[in-house]
Amino acid sequence: MRMTTVRHGMVGALLAVLVLAAPGSLAPTLGGVAAHAETTPSSARPGHRACAERSKVRPERSAEPTRLTFVNNSGMYRALLRIDASGTPKDVAGLNPGEQTTVDTFRTHPWMITDGPGDCIEIIMPAAEPGIVVLK
Repeated sequence: MRMTTVRHGMVGALLAVLVLAAPGSLAPTLGGVAAHAETTPSSARPGHRACAERSKVRPERSAEPTRLTFVNNSGMYRALLRIDASGTPKDVAGLNPGEQTTVDTFRTHPWMITDGPGDCIEIIMPAAEPGIVVLK
């Protein structure tokens, strides 16, 4: 797994808008901003799951590589953890406010986002195409 961290100002602030909704509808994105669903193909929209589902989430065998870019617009520290086959979160990266990182992963490998103390905020399931997850 390859990871690249890039510090940015305004460059990465508006990289893309990801939505989880039917085409043509107006719905919140993963980062909490409303936009039309057709701006991003469905194959590039990462899904998200509630932290309450963490005990049920496991990676599946996959030969479908993809890439996720996490952009931390939350104003607070966020940690990125990959959930392994036993369900154990493995620390991969930490993002201070305004930072972003890109990780190579597989479509069926779940990622957990936590706050500074390590409390789960959400679980991200990568899409088939590379995607951007804006953390708010």
